[in-house]
Amino acid sequence: MSKKEAILKAATKMFAAQGFERAPVRKIAEKVDLSVPGMFHYFPSKEDILNEIMIGFMDEGYKKLKELNNDALGPVERVEGFCKFYIDHYAGNQDLLTILVSEWKYLSREHRQEFFDKQRVYVDALKKLFGDLAEKGLLKPIDPSILTLMFFGMVLWTYNWYDPRGKMGLEELGSIFSDVFLRGVLKKN
Repeated sequence: MSKKEAILKAATKMFAAQGFERAPVRKIAEKVDLSVPGMFHYFPSKEDILNEIMIGFMDEGYKKLKELNNDALGPVERVEGFCKFYIDHYAGNQDLLTILVSEWKYLSREHRQEFFDKQRVYVDALKKLFGDLAEKGLLKPIDPSILTLMFFGMVLWTYNWYDPRGKMGLEELGSIFSDVFLRGVLKKN
């Protein structure tokens, strides 16, 4: 692991546990056997570390999003894939999800805009997918924008309650999430 990767890993743990503001730069540097000036050789500022963590996590997810968003799969299969992927990617990386959900407010205006632009890519891709379901007559008359926001609300909230050491694994959780989101919770009569 490179020093840069080690800094990101240590900062991720500390930002998730303590919050960006309360995580001391000195402690991050100590975790990777660097002085504070030595750490700033790799990143110009603490905020740049936060930005790299957040954008890197989103970029990693975007690669998978592009794979899932192909015409070889039908829209239902793509939504199922999205559900399972998001649970795995987000709930499976709780420290990163915690940072993504709660620490974006500490980004500079420039970095915040980059963050919002990346979010928009995710939102637009899912909204398009719900639009595809509607076009094929597979969707109840619900605005795709509302469904998209509900989807992300459900996925992003997992950082508050999902316990990776609990009895349910990510694969099972992803299947349940997909089933509930696509089909609801009531049995068909």
